[in-house]
Amino acid sequence: MADNGAALSSSSSSSSLSEGMYDVFLSFRGEDTRYISSDSLYRKLAENGNLKVFRDCPGLKLSDPIKSTLVEAIKGSRMFIVMMSSNYVSSSWCLVELVEILKYSNNGRNRAVFPVFYHVEPSEVRYQNSVKSKEAMRKHEERYGKDTVAAWESALSTICGLCGQHIVKNKGYETEVIDKIAEQVLAKNREIKQLLNRFYSQFEEVESLLDLKSRNTLRMVGIYEEDAEIDKTTFTLELYYKIKHEFKEASFLLGVSKTLEESADGLKNLQKAILSDMGVKVSTVDCTSTGSSEIKRRLRHKRVLLVLNDVDSKMHLELLARSGDLFGPGSRIIITTEDKDLLDNYPVIDGVETKTYCIRECDEFEGNKSSNHVVKGEYVVGLKKDFNDVIKQLMEEDSRDGNIVSIVGMGGIGKTTLARKIYNSDEVKKLFACRAWATISKDCREKEVFKSLLNCLKSSTSKHEDSSSEEELMQKVRKCLTGKKYLIVLDDIWDTKAWATLKGCFPENNDGGMILITTRNDQVAYFLRSKKPHHKLSFMDKEESWKLFCNEVFCREKCPPKLERIGRSIANTCSGLPLAIKITAGFVAKTKRSGDEWKRIKKLLPHLRIVEDKECKKMKERLMLSYDDLPENIKPCFLYLGVFPEDDQICARDLIRLWITEGLIEEPIQSGRSKATPAELEDIGEQHLKELVDRNLVQVSQRRSDDKGVKTCQIHDLIRELCISESKNPDNNNNNARRLSFPKDIGSYACLVTCSQSRTCSLFVYGDAEGWSHHIPKGYRVIVLYFKGSKMDIISGKNAGFLKGLKSLRILRVEFPDPYRFYPLHRMHILHILEHSAEDINIEGLKQLRHLRSRYAVHLLVDEEGVKEKMQNLQTLCYVHLDSRLEFLLDNGYFPNLRTLGLHSAERKLSCLRRLSNLRELKLEHMTSKYVPLDKNVFPSNLTKITLSWYVGFSTKAMNALGQIPTLQILKLYEVQCMEGILNCGTERSFPRLQVFIMKKVQVKGLTLEGGAMPCLQRAVFHECPGLKLEYLPEQMRSSGCNLEFSEHVEQRRSWVVKTWSFQNMNKNKKVMMIPIMMMMMMMIPMMMKMMMID
Repeated sequence: MADNGAALSSSSSSSSLSEGMYDVFLSFRGEDTRYISSDSLYRKLAENGNLKVFRDCPGLKLSDPIKSTLVEAIKGSRMFIVMMSSNYVSSSWCLVELVEILKYSNNGRNRAVFPVFYHVEPSEVRYQNSVKSKEAMRKHEERYGKDTVAAWESALSTICGLCGQHIVKNKGYETEVIDKIAEQVLAKNREIKQLLNRFYSQFEEVESLLDLKSRNTLRMVGIYEEDAEIDKTTFTLELYYKIKHEFKEASFLLGVSKTLEESADGLKNLQKAILSDMGVKVSTVDCTSTGSSEIKRRLRHKRVLLVLNDVDSKMHLELLARSGDLFGPGSRIIITTEDKDLLDNYPVIDGVETKTYCIRECDEFEGNKSSNHVVKGEYVVGLKKDFNDVIKQLMEEDSRDGNIVSIVGMGGIGKTTLARKIYNSDEVKKLFACRAWATISKDCREKEVFKSLLNCLKSSTSKHEDSSSEEELMQKVRKCLTGKKYLIVLDDIWDTKAWATLKGCFPENNDGGMILITTRNDQVAYFLRSKKPHHKLSFMDKEESWKLFCNEVFCREKCPPKLERIGRSIANTCSGLPLAIKITAGFVAKTKRSGDEWKRIKKLLPHLRIVEDKECKKMKERLMLSYDDLPENIKPCFLYLGVFPEDDQICARDLIRLWITEGLIEEPIQSGRSKATPAELEDIGEQHLKELVDRNLVQVSQRRSDDKGVKTCQIHDLIRELCISESKNPDNNNNNARRLSFPKDIGSYACLVTCSQSRTCSLFVYGDAEGWSHHIPKGYRVIVLYFKGSKMDIISGKNAGFLKGLKSLRILRVEFPDPYRFYPLHRMHILHILEHSAEDINIEGLKQLRHLRSRYAVHLLVDEEGVKEKMQNLQTLCYVHLDSRLEFLLDNGYFPNLRTLGLHSAERKLSCLRRLSNLRELKLEHMTSKYVPLDKNVFPSNLTKITLSWYVGFSTKAMNALGQIPTLQILKLYEVQCMEGILNCGTERSFPRLQVFIMKKVQVKGLTLEGGAMPCLQRAVFHECPGLKLEYLPEQMRSSGCNLEFSEHVEQRRSWVVKTWSFQNMNKNKKVMMIPIMMMMMMMIPMMMKMMMID
């Protein structure tokens, strides 16, 4: 805002999703920053960034109060930039404006606020400690009073607490800072548009309920949230500005119930706000009856839109919308509420027709722990006829036509997208009570397919399920399907060989069960005798291609006319292939929206590398665009993904450490500091992975327990082919001339990575590969040996001697180790053991070891008398037995820098842990309180994460002990046996920093939580806890600011039980997720049937 009354200036060149909303509200004191920073920033956002920016309020004079048009602009803005200068505190207008900004943004939590300190120190603004600021605040207090000034001081403190930019006077880099601010705002704008883009169809659904075309009746729609990713206020505000042009007058009232409860004049204030918003000038409202009469007199003949935000009770609703004669015909009232029954219980309010609508989560994953989770809520262009045709085939139960339906087409054409849409459709959910999904891929691993199906069909799976044979897993799937009407999706079948084994898991009498397959090869569909005609997907036409391209680039906004011609030509080069369109559009969306820039992109297309496969030629040319756009330091990391098999679930932690070991993570260039630590390099690796995820080159399969970081990921097979082809390309000088080779004769799959310049190599072996050592090039130093899926000890016999000679080995991932074979490997950094043939592991001599992980617990072997040097580099030790040897090592500080420790079936108490001052994560499994009591005095003070698994004798006392750890942020309890039916989860001031609380399969009837406990809780998960009901959870967890996920353990004889709740008093933008669970007896059916067969 300018203090000099400059004219209104706002960009209107962009077409917003909600036409009346501004993308950015730019707040500043004009005489300090105009013509310098504010004008420069405005131009970058409005002209170059194509954003709709509000900058000034016209005609504002020195003695004027803040104008209603300015408040309306603040209310209708998605982001705010507050430029604070040395005279900012002197301007009452700026301070009033700031209070309004923080009010409507919820202190920056619901809408982004970017503070900019222009030639002024942040502390001066925050504390008003300069002579000028103190004098200004004194004058404000004399003129406006203490309460007003206190509110302004609070607002200044709040804005200074947000992350912002500082423009220092005479430093000479002002333009760079302005560019950085613009870059941050444009990035946030894209994020907002993409988020709103996914809710576009829901806006249309609400508009349908409102029936905007009807001009005769009055209608009210109540909106509540259930598993919503964005809060209902933001959703409704966007909708409000999208449709308000349909009405003569409109008003949006925030926090209705809060306003009514906090002040005796609350109703009068709201009535006055309605009149003011709708263009009626009123000085005061003497009483509520006068307010109602005035509303009726002024608005009864006008078609108005009224939004009542956060209405908690029918009484509050009736105070503002008690009768249908307040507003004119065709008027609409929208309320947002936490209580979905508010309108359901009162379907008609004095002649006002009522409807309800639930905001749905758009990126929720269905399924249960499977890597093949199916995304719901995806916006799909086209495929309507394809969808109806396949659904029709699935509904036909004629046994003569078989029970297999096929979707056929080339890679990237949309087979999986269509199957996903069908799998998650209401039609399928009503028709099939049992559903499961598995991805087959070219290198079909039948055992993994059966496990994926079981993950969907069973309520839970054991981590020891890997011990089951392929035949046993197949029989488990078969018994889960017997007697049920099911839909099984087998995605991406490449050949007929896989079906020979997979078909054994389906019952002969399918009882109406259906199988939906996707394949690139029509001959596979014929071999499986799928229903005819096979559903063949066609390429998109030009209009569908353009619609999909615009959806990805502009988030369903209109394309600026100046870009449409070049944009259509870019979309057409993708030849109607959806995957190519999405990837190309994702690249374009990150570039400057200018004709010259887009023309440059198009010129790159003919010069891309041409592949031999004619069918995939054009698609891979488009994929190369995303690769070429990668930062040079991330390209080697991206190409390295080619070492993993198709559809492999890649552990993010392992991937990052491989990057580090291979030298692919570059240290930041900072003068005057020492070399980056391994932890810092891992942080850089996480950022590289996030970059690849953000660019849609890597897909997130599973998030960490905090629901933020990546736990496992995967890449599409087309992306993998790109990684392989570019790594082998002799013209590619990246990655130190590394090359990939894929020997096929040593097992099911293997990949060799070599670097000619450093003469090092890494070998990845999947499956049995007894002769792996013969494929190591002579004269090369081996730094990585990565084995997965082996059924035998492949480092024994002749290979054992070869292993001892690998003096440069840094990473060893192995199934069956020999406890004494690691001794000569002095340079090894990471040892990961998946199985073990012996329970003892000798770690003597491994002084550079950083991470030792074993899926099953081992005993450490070390000569206590020979302990001379500490293992300074060891950061991870998991899982190991806490025996006398380990206790001795811990007591003597043998692992001073240990950060993660996993203990199994301890024979000693935990008092030795106190010496681990750097320990951050502790995992305890298979322990009992009788031998290993949990006491607050045994835990290191810096612990941030604790996981208890299969712990017997857990109690309130133990919980309180954990609550005394001041730094604990994540607490996970798995299959913990509680001694008490009601568990107290925290006393006052306990768990002061806990953010994530997870309980799975913990037998407890109820939980309590005292006031002041877990004040920072953000996420709570309760999964299959026998005896625990949702209503037995603490009120703080059900109504506080944390995300709550709850799946009830339900005893039901044979079928899935689905329960859905929506709670009163749930905070906005929070979600409660209810997951269908099968009863435990369902898990016993296979055993019972087996016994019957024996009889």
